[in-house]
Amino acid sequence: MQLKDFGGTSGPAIWTSTMSAFMLTHLCNLVATGLKTSKGFKKVHLNACARAINEKFNTMCTGEQVKNHLKTWQKRFAKITRLKKLSAALFDEDNCMITLDAEHYNNHIQDHKADAEFFNKPLLHYREMETIFGNSMATRNFAKDSSAPLGRDDNDADSQEAEDTGYDASECTTQGATSTASRPSKRAKLAEIKEEGMIGVVKSVGKDLANAIQMVAHPDDLPPDLFPMLQSMPGFNSAHISYYFHYLVANPSIGRVSTPCHGRTS
Repeated sequence: MQLKDFGGTSGPAIWTSTMSAFMLTHLCNLVATGLKTSKGFKKVHLNACARAINEKFNTMCTGEQVKNHLKTWQKRFAKITRLKKLSAALFDEDNCMITLDAEHYNNHIQDHKADAEFFNKPLLHYREMETIFGNSMATRNFAKDSSAPLGRDDNDADSQEAEDTGYDASECTTQGATSTASRPSKRAKLAEIKEEGMIGVVKSVGKDLANAIQMVAHPDDLPPDLFPMLQSMPGFNSAHISYYFHYLVANPSIGRVSTPCHGRTS
């Protein structure tokens, strides 16, 4: 049986809607079984998906082509995620549909005609995309373009951009990171100065607070001859003197005030 041409071993491939649905369902089932995809699917899983596609549709799909086609759906889900956050948009969970009223829809489509397919109609394979990408994908990394036809792979848009314009986004990012690491920005310096000033304020306040606590927390400096002084007071029996002594010991601030008065009176 002759195998259908699928765009070579790693080049762009033409995907039918049925093949796309099969691929997404296959990968969705892997995630549902507990496969961790926070860093994407491993090569072994992509190759296994390609083999399943080949067996089902009699093609010559490769794991690399599965990876490229998955990126196309990943970018599509990233755009859906952004559009769901529009201020006037509502999301129908039952029908997997982003809804906009007529006024907001017309205003938005006037400036973004390509977004029309995402509003007020069920989103194709939304559940599968949500399972595969929802909890593990940083959608901002795939927000460049989601208007490409789903039937044809993007085949690494960054590399194509470098060929067309001579600009490599990844290289620019690396150079920018190196430059930033070697020379701190003005904003970082200002933040450091503010932090040092705040630390100084906290230290100063802490020192003043400690001094205040020390001033308030006087030791219980009752006169050592407090009990003899009470005994020398006329008109009190030993039971009264003992009671007053314990009271003054329990309330040293009263004891400190009372004893000088007694000394002046006597």
